[in-house]
Order: sequence, then C-alpha cells, then structure tokens
Amino acid sequence: MKAIIATCFESNEERVSFVYDAFISRGFDVSVITSDFSHIRKEKRNNVPEGYIALNAKPYRKNLSFGRLYSHYRFAKDAFLKIESEKPDLIWLMAPANSLIREADRYKKAHPEVKMIIDIIDMWPESLPIRVNKNIFPLNLWKNIRKDHINCCDALVTECDLYQGVLKNEYHDKMHTIYWSRNSQAKIHKADLPSDSLSLVYIGSINNIIDTGRIAAVISKIRMPVRLHIIGDGESRNDFLEKLKKKCEIIYHGVIRDEEKKAEIFDQCHAGINIYREGLYIGLTVKCIDYFEHGLPIINNIKGDTWRLVDEYKAGINVDQKNIVDTNMLMNMRHNNWNIYRLFEENFSKDVFTEKCLKVIDEVIK
Repeated sequence: MKAIIATCFESNEERVSFVYDAFISRGFDVSVITSDFSHIRKEKRNNVPEGYIALNAKPYRKNLSFGRLYSHYRFAKDAFLKIESEKPDLIWLMAPANSLIREADRYKKAHPEVKMIIDIIDMWPESLPIRVNKNIFPLNLWKNIRKDHINCCDALVTECDLYQGVLKNEYHDKMHTIYWSRNSQAKIHKADLPSDSLSLVYIGSINNIIDTGRIAAVISKIRMPVRLHIIGDGESRNDFLEKLKKKCEIIYHGVIRDEEKKAEIFDQCHAGINIYREGLYIGLTVKCIDYFEHGLPIINNIKGDTWRLVDEYKAGINVDQKNIVDTNMLMNMRHNNWNIYRLFEENFSKDVFTEKCLKVIDEVIK
C-alpha cells in the first residue's frame, strides 16, 4: 500500500518523521509532501529532508496577512494536485493550514476509497495571539473552512486533548490524541544543584505569544538570587531581555540546535519556564517536552493537558495570578525527578507515539 504524509510547515517535520517510520513498519511505500518555504524565517529553505517532495510555495512577510492565507491556499491546491498524480491508498494530513482540510474534502469526494487521516497540530483561528472576538468576520470564515470540511476524514488525530473540546462540535466520530514525541537520548540522573539560588531556563521562540511581563513578575517574587538561561530567539527578544535584566542574572545563549549543548545547559537548571499569554488556545508546548525529557520540572500557566500532567506527575508548579513559586518544592522536584522521566516515557517517547500512530492506521485500513 502507498501512503502520503503532507504538511506545509517545516516545524512539523520531526512529527512527520515518526509517522513515516510507523508507516514503514507496516510495510507501506511512503512519500512526504512539504513546502520549500520556511514560515519561521520567511525565506526559501535549504534544509528540506532528503527524499521529501518540496513544493514551491508563495513567499510572504507577515504572519497575519492575506499574503500568508494565499500562500497556504496555493500550497493546498498544489499538494493535492501532486497527491492526485501519486495515487495513494492512505493520506496523513497535518493541518493547519485549514485550506488543506478543504482540499482534502474535495479529494475524498472524488476518491472515497482513499483513506484520510487528519492530524490537527494547531487550531486556527482559536490559537491566534490577537485580542479580538474570534467568532467575527473574517475569522469565523477561516474557522468554518475547518468546520465545514473536517468530516471528510476516516480518523481525526489531535496533538493534545484540549483541542477536542472544540472539535467535538465539528467532527462526528472518535478522536485520537497523539502527543509530540522525542526519540530521547537524554541521560537519566539526579541534579546536584545549589540550594541558595535558583537557576531557570527558557527555550524556544521569543515571540508575541510569550507573556514576558508575567515571567518577569514570577521571577520578581522569588526570594533568592535567580539566574535565567535563555535558549532561542525571536522578534520579542529585546523586550524580553529588557523586562528581565533588573529581575535576575541573564545568560543569553541564542539558538542552539546541538542536543549535547542544550543538555549541558539544562543540567545547570532547577526548572524550565512555560508561561504564555492568557486567552491562547494551547494545551501543550514543544518546550515542555524538552524540559521533561531532561528531568526538569516546569513553572507553567498553560491550562489543559500541561496543567493536568504537571498535577498528575508532580512535575512542576502551575502558577495562578498570584505568580508565587514555592522554591523549596521546585528544588525537591528537580532533585527527586524520576517521576518527570516517567512522565516523559509514558507520554512523549517515540515508542508511545508509534504505538498510538499504528493503532490509528490499523483502524482505518481494517
């Protein structure tokens, strides 16, 4: 049997690789369709994985723009033209863009025998960092592209449980949650860290969905010296550094892709920061998986899946509007962190991902 995996974002390609391996383990002939445009850097890519089919995407400059919508619209059209020529038996489609779901519906109507799995990686427009009613024009039209076409699929996968709260009103069958995962190389060990100061780390994009003011407020209430390691970059970097420079010692590392270097920094830290702006529809962040993989508890304000996992596994502190962190508790969690490694293994390991992925595949092809 032939399978095609399609995504328009390079940021999904780690997940793509795990889905690819699951298909291969079932004996599928697999192709991957992706984009030749980096939606993060806003430039043509030179890092397309070998063997992937990279479609020419229309460039754009602003995330909230008609240029971006048109780029996604054209990619969706071109992706399904390519799929038409490939004649697959099964399609695993990662969305957004919502226009991919609309084209999937059109394709499914023409080819009802082809199995369709839609994997919801994000919720547009619900997750957009804008302070307006998202049920007004034109955002409601954008949402309806997903709502009106999502029932074309034979199985619906979500990257967190939270999304299913909205999607249960749109999709009329069983849904599956498959978290992001890692093929972990992290070494399990207890951290030997000082108890008279607190070392924190933030990893990831520094953009307008990060609540830099809230992070500064949390750190300002910690009654001991704080050192903050920052791994990453983004358009809000200067604002982030400015708000924090009087609250703590900052060690800015920039973007680090080398896993050993990241691990060396994590080993110096008591906890990771996972604090976002209120009102965003986010259940789980990739940075949490980075932290948990290395045995780091987190300081978190994300509701849904992350809040529940932190409570269930005692894997950090969920902060409310008081922004108070119990440093003794946090240090103890870091020192006795076997439950955090267990959290990772039971939810985010590649073995768990593959098991859940194969379950979905087997259900649609039976």
